[in-house]
Amino acid sequence: MTSPPGLLRRVRRGDLVAAVLLFAIGAVLIGLGSFERYLEGVPVLVRLIPLALTCIGVVIRRAAPGWCLALGAAGIGIEIGIGLTFATVCVFTDNLYAFARYGPRRGVRVLIPAVTVGVVLLGGLTYLDGAEAVGVLTTIAVGAVVLLSPVATGVIVRQAHDRAELERERAEQAVRLADVRRREAVLRERTVMARELHDTVANYLSAIALQSTALQSRKDLDSEKVRASIDAIRTSSVDGLAELRRIIGILRAGDEGEELASFRIDQIPELAERMRAVGLKVDFHVEGEARDLPGEVELTAYRVVQEALTNALKHGCDAETTVAFAPGTLVVTIVNALGDKGEAVPGAGSGLIGMTERVRILGGKVHAGPDGGKWTVRAEIPTGVTE
Repeated sequence: MTSPPGLLRRVRRGDLVAAVLLFAIGAVLIGLGSFERYLEGVPVLVRLIPLALTCIGVVIRRAAPGWCLALGAAGIGIEIGIGLTFATVCVFTDNLYAFARYGPRRGVRVLIPAVTVGVVLLGGLTYLDGAEAVGVLTTIAVGAVVLLSPVATGVIVRQAHDRAELERERAEQAVRLADVRRREAVLRERTVMARELHDTVANYLSAIALQSTALQSRKDLDSEKVRASIDAIRTSSVDGLAELRRIIGILRAGDEGEELASFRIDQIPELAERMRAVGLKVDFHVEGEARDLPGEVELTAYRVVQEALTNALKHGCDAETTVAFAPGTLVVTIVNALGDKGEAVPGAGSGLIGMTERVRILGGKVHAGPDGGKWTVRAEIPTGVTE
């Protein structure tokens, strides 16, 4: 931990230059006789001492505002005894201003009433000296201008600076918050794109991989079956490329494009038929009275079925899909037998994670796991539609 720099290191060059100039001007004025002659016979060099003290206060006005005020008060106190000079009084006003501007807030709260009391006492002394009411009021007014106005100015400037600093901090916080929100938006968009690309393309690629594996492992297929498998591979690849082009086109279109995905429950039979074409036995049932649901609910249900059937294609067989319309909830259940495939299509498990994220975003819940020798996926999706 480094110690704070010394007093001399904290002195501003501008304050030092200003102090030298003020002392030089004040010394010239004192040399010309610009001072009150309370005491006769005081040497000119002695009259320069109060001026020097207040000018030293100017040097350290920012580095040590407390000492600045102390030196100024000492200098003005000496002058009250030997005779006031215009130069010293002017420099002392800067000592007052510097303390109000840069000094500790607690000290400033004490300084204001102290200076006010000093001005009133100055008026009282003038009254005791035999001055009339007009003279007393004039003294108080001059004292307020000389002593109170620098303090008030320092307080006003300090408050304005504090407000400006607060606004600057708020602006910086707003910039940082905007940057965080931008990063969150980018991450959210990247997550959505990754999820959509996986859910859309993985289904087709899995079918292609399984069909290709079957062609490689089976040597006893006749030409008709080989042709059928190749046709299935071609259909899956063409459909997958079409979906990929559609998504890329939507992403390039920006805000003016259509929704990233608009699959609905009534398209699940087409999905099941496509899975049957590549060798997965699929039974699809609808329970309850079908009704229109929000687009995100139907899309989520479609994606759950798509991911579950894709996993059944890769790791199991004989899938049964049920979509049940319950009051306020859409229940999607996919049950498939656990297959015994020697060479399964590899996967990173991101599909199950994405499926779970989709359902939880809508406030639903997902269960996926083995159940009595079968693999069961059950998703309960709130519809937000009152019956």
